[in-house]
Amino acid sequence: MWLLGFLCTFLGLFIGGLIAWLFKGLHQRVDIFYGLCAGIIFGLISFEIFPEAVELGGWASTFLGFTFGMIIFALLHNSVHSNESKKNIEKDNLYIRTSLLLIFSLSIHNIPMGIILGANQSSDFTMALLQTLLFHSIPEGIILFTPLILAGKRMNLFIVFLITFIVSIPVALGIFIGDFLGFVHQSINTILIGLTLGIIFMVTVSEILFPALIKSSVFKVLLWTMIGMGIIGVYMKIL
Repeated sequence: MWLLGFLCTFLGLFIGGLIAWLFKGLHQRVDIFYGLCAGIIFGLISFEIFPEAVELGGWASTFLGFTFGMIIFALLHNSVHSNESKKNIEKDNLYIRTSLLLIFSLSIHNIPMGIILGANQSSDFTMALLQTLLFHSIPEGIILFTPLILAGKRMNLFIVFLITFIVSIPVALGIFIGDFLGFVHQSINTILIGLTLGIIFMVTVSEILFPALIKSSVFKVLLWTMIGMGIIGVYMKIL
């Protein structure tokens, strides 16, 4: 099971990275592409992850985790800015920092996904979860690799495999934990999911949406953000 979970996550992220690379011509219009990516993330949060968290453990645990996630992001963000001004950071380094924050938050997010898989290994439910994990990872791969492609620094197949491997490992780890425990404590799991939602939300607003808004037309960026949300909404409905 841990291998299947790892492979589904790995394959989904890799496909998403490939899609981001194939559409790299759009990266010349950073405002459009970042608006789309922000919309995809907001769509994933609004249409899939947040409702699943609420259904799993209720509103209180979800919002508690979400709040903790925003606090953790604020601490990380302040530590990054403690010794340097944002104006003095090169644009490429901003993209790389965004990618590192996304790698961190998506890795944390994959642990509770793995725990759910490990603790619920009935055949029908397992296959549904694995399919969800695969297709859920595709837009995450697009989001994850877009800043790295924008940075344009030595992107090669080895780096793509390495990052995909790092983000996929927590799923396997979570499956081991869930299998060992034999059950999922809903409140703890919901808090973990909410925590990752808070981090991902703040990364999106601070590192993706806000830079696009200050460099381009607010209407244009918000329009493409809504288009991104619409795309992920249709994508989820089809699935």
